[in-house]
Amino acid sequence: MEKEEDYYLRERNGEERAETSEGEGEEKIDSPVENFGLTDSRETKSRPGERTNSKISEFTSYLNFIWPYFLIMAGVFFVALLAGYNSSANFPHMADELMKSFSNRLEPLLAMPPIVIMFGIFLNNAFLSLLFLILGLAFGVLPVLFVAFNGYIVGVISHLVAQEKGLLFIILALLPHGILELPMVFLSAGIGLRLGLQVFSALIGRHTEIKKEFKGGMRFYFRWIVPLLFVAAVVETFITPLILNFL
Repeated sequence: MEKEEDYYLRERNGEERAETSEGEGEEKIDSPVENFGLTDSRETKSRPGERTNSKISEFTSYLNFIWPYFLIMAGVFFVALLAGYNSSANFPHMADELMKSFSNRLEPLLAMPPIVIMFGIFLNNAFLSLLFLILGLAFGVLPVLFVAFNGYIVGVISHLVAQEKGLLFIILALLPHGILELPMVFLSAGIGLRLGLQVFSALIGRHTEIKKEFKGGMRFYFRWIVPLLFVAAVVETFITPLILNFL
């Protein structure tokens, strides 16, 4: 009889341990930041197809996590773009001065071979995106200001160029590479905004995991944002001019 009771107890304890292990595993899956690139690659070995699916799953998981901050940054950019467009129409002298300053800085780069132009565009966008992400630790204010400033500049230049070459020219000049470049910039700034809010939460005594979120954001930046910014630079340098030549 005692043996049967011991056997029953061992079976019951085994079931409880199994349930606990399953519960712990489910809790780990719920955190996209923790799952995104923070596990040791030596722990598991999978087939190439499985690794690809895992990367895509990590991308979509992190994207769902950062999506609200992405939308905030996109909204800031396009509001600033409209403000720049309208101010260029209302204050043409100011817009002309801004355009001259922008052209003077851009002329040395445009005189370079196309491959140099491509890398110049890529490195500039990659550096700015990284800056947006890191400086977000200062309460998320700087990424918002930088994105708003760049949106304003794009709005002013768009109005001036549209006056000379039409709105269709502006759309074709920005859309081919902008469809990749702008979302990557917004994602970087969105990560920075998220980190800044986490710093603020920590200062007022709330529990945060800033270090873990920073690592997850940097991993996302180097794994996805940098490569797609490179593709956008290739399109802007070699594809966009071909499209504009048809106008």
